[in-house]
Amino acid sequence: MNILDRVGKSPVLPILNLVDIHQGLRAAEALANGGIETIEITLRNKTALTVLHVIRKEFPHFTLGAGTILQKEQIKQILDIGVDFGVAPGWNESVWQQAQLNKFMLIPGIITPTELNNAHQKGCTSLKIFPVEPAGGYPYMQALLAPFRSLGIKYIPTGGIKQEVVPSYLADPDVLTVGGSWLTPANLLENSQFAEITKLAMKAVSLAKCTI
Repeated sequence: MNILDRVGKSPVLPILNLVDIHQGLRAAEALANGGIETIEITLRNKTALTVLHVIRKEFPHFTLGAGTILQKEQIKQILDIGVDFGVAPGWNESVWQQAQLNKFMLIPGIITPTELNNAHQKGCTSLKIFPVEPAGGYPYMQALLAPFRSLGIKYIPTGGIKQEVVPSYLADPDVLTVGGSWLTPANLLENSQFAEITKLAMKAVSLAKCTI
């Protein structure tokens, strides 16, 4: 199974922002207990690389992603850790080229038809649609993708998605998985309510079966 298939195996992609080592480990354990073993750690704080390293070591079976990739130098850093895939909030030519050079699965972010078309012209076959909810949500995504359906691109919508709308996104045949931080909200992490994160993960897996 290739990396993209492994990412798509999970109906949702939990995104962890600004976590320390303890929070990252406990959240990963809680998600696994809820049936999710794919996770993205964003590179938004100084401890992010260390958190990725520790989770890679403690959960070697996880499909592990690094998010908020903004600089090409970060590609080598996460490759050295053994990260499986990377996610960027937007299109960056130098980051894309570095990922291609290293044969690394990078999923860049787009939000307009022009950006989508440019990414396809560069050979990109998997894209993040971000921020999808502020841009108009599921109806916007449908309109955005309509002219490009024949290209075979797979998408990860993310940005402001709440669990109640997940089935709508998952019903789209071109959606690989749905990304969001609603599975790991800051208040639960800060208060060590990891059992609640397990419940959210279980509910998310259940929602995946309720596509409309």
